[in-house]
This record gives sequence, C-alpha cells and structure tokens, in this order.
Amino acid sequence: MSYRMNKVDQELRKRITEVIQQEIDDPAMDFLSVTRVKTTTDLQESKVYYSLLDDSQYEKAQILLDKMRGFIRSSLGKRIHLKIIPQLRFIPDETIKYSVDVYKKLEDLKKLEGTDEN
Repeated sequence: MSYRMNKVDQELRKRITEVIQQEIDDPAMDFLSVTRVKTTTDLQESKVYYSLLDDSQYEKAQILLDKMRGFIRSSLGKRIHLKIIPQLRFIPDETIKYSVDVYKKLEDLKKLEGTDEN
C-alpha cells in the first residue's frame, strides 16, 4: 500500500471514530472501536472494520451503522479534505476475538501439559 493511501486510511479511521463517538447517541455504539480502514486506490469505497466490547451488540450495531452510513459519510465530508468521500462499508472485525480465542486455547494446552507431568 502506498504512503498516501495509508495516510488516507488513518485519517478516515480517526474521523469516522469522531463522528460515531460525538454524533451518534446509541448505547450499542458506546464501546465501538474502529480498528482499521481499507480504501480502494480510486477512493470509491472504504471497508471500515470495527469491534465491540460486548459480542451480543454486533447485530444491533451493524444495523445501526448501515442505517447511519449516509449520515457518517456526509459528516466526513465536513471534516476531511478529499476530492471524493468514499462509500462506507462496515465490517465486524473478528481478529481481536480470534486472538483472544487462540490465547485461551494456548493457556488451556499449557494447563493440560502441566497436569500430564504430575
């Protein structure tokens, strides 16, 4: 990825986070984190990956983000200076959950190995 696209993605992530935290008042969004943004080189679309502290809120958050997509995009237009504001596609980021699951499995394996030695 080019340096310019990396900077665009970082700026979009920062500004999308601001919009969600400051302008959307919904409990499902209280613990939402925008983890990364991947924008196409033509600036037509950005995949916005997010995670939540409460796994049970993903469905509600996805519905709300899809509904608020136009509002978030128009708010971005006021906060960021790009010729084209990309279309936003919100995607739950499973990497944190996956990492936690792998860590738990490794810990379980360590415990099993510890009991086998006795």
